[in-house]
Parts: sequence; structure tokens; C-alpha cells
Amino acid sequence: MKCIIVGIKKGKTKTGKDCFNYYALKEFSDYDMENSECKGQEPVSAFSYRDYAVEVGDQVDFRYEPGYEGKASLEDIVMIKPAGGAPFDQKKEKESVNK
Repeated sequence: MKCIIVGIKKGKTKTGKDCFNYYALKEFSDYDMENSECKGQEPVSAFSYRDYAVEVGDQVDFRYEPGYEGKASLEDIVMIKPAGGAPFDQKKEKESVNK
């Protein structure tokens, strides 16, 4: 599923293991477009114990495989196009907060 990363949340499980939630936006499917009124993009999220080293703004392909009880489980995140730097100028962002 091709999408653009809009957020990444890194946390720890109760046992101290690193975990990641990847948040993205994807285009609506052809089926959705033909059978519904769709505007914008559809939000998606995926959980993993693996750090895929992606950044906000990267265009990626979420790849899934059957997981527990047949539910889709994130198998890999493949880079399609890197964002080309930080999506926000962090220096300017800090300055605007201090004003």
C-alpha cells in the first residue's frame, strides 16, 4: 500500500522492548472512489517492533502478511521516495514558539 508518512510514535512495551507506530495517508481505493464520495486521503496506521528508519514526508510502500488470527501484519516498509530533508524547519519552529 503506497502512502506518505505523517507521523511516527516510538514507545516501549511493558517489558521494555522498543515499539513503533507508523501513521500515514494513502489515496482512496478505486472501489471507494467508484462507490462513495471521497475527498482528501485516507489515514492508515501500522504497528511494528522494528525501526524502519523512515521520516515524516517519506513516500513508502507498507507491505503486509497474514498475522495472528489471519489479520494483516506489517512485514516491511519499502522506501519509494525520501522526503528530502526535515519537513519542518526546526530552528524556525522553535523561534516561533519563543515569540
